[in-house]
Amino acid sequence: MRYGTGPEVLREVTFSLAPGSFHFLTGRSGAGKSSLLKLMYLAHRPSRGLITLFDEDIATAPRKRLPLLRRRVGVVFQEFRLLNHLSAFDNVALPLQVAGVRDSTVRKNVRELLNWTGLADHMKARPPTLSGGQQQRVAIARAIIAKPSLLLADEPTGNVDEAMGVRLLYLFEELNRMGTTVVIATHSEALISRFQHPVLHLEDGVLTTRQASAARGSSSDDAPSPSAAEAKP
Repeated sequence: MRYGTGPEVLREVTFSLAPGSFHFLTGRSGAGKSSLLKLMYLAHRPSRGLITLFDEDIATAPRKRLPLLRRRVGVVFQEFRLLNHLSAFDNVALPLQVAGVRDSTVRKNVRELLNWTGLADHMKARPPTLSGGQQQRVAIARAIIAKPSLLLADEPTGNVDEAMGVRLLYLFEELNRMGTTVVIATHSEALISRFQHPVLHLEDGVLTTRQASAARGSSSDDAPSPSAAEAKP
């Protein structure tokens, strides 16, 4: 992956995510985490190589197919990207409305999800009136309301305190238990140590993998694998 004629931001990256798996994505700022996520949620195509998503080759798929594939991917952005003129309820309802879901079903599903995320008393509130943690939960609810096959979260705990960060991770784990594949980009070693999930680590555009035991520091084989190996759940 490269931008324009610049150097490759990602190179020789090879991995596979099993359906229903949960992975952390780590690496210092500028390592290529956001670029990798953009490839995965189809904001960019690779400069070279192949990406297979839901058994389809993204690099060669016709552009008219991409919107349908994107609907199967939920994305939680670090900066929330909520629409400030809409209520929390309407922000979360938007993906279902765009997909043409019936209004009665939209109302039912959005209320249930906002209750589940602890936002039942803030459904009519607009984003500027909510705290950072509340806005993050609205963003998460919007990302998962359509029951995506794949959920990608870019630093979802970066704007909240530690306690809220742990609570949000439990929400992601609950979604994962329902069958969604989850990838969370994070700098937080505390969260990685607390939640036992494999780690995808990017450094200078190259991907390595660590299993959960290595991430927790409980394994003697603590070093990442020397090549971009296939990630296992």
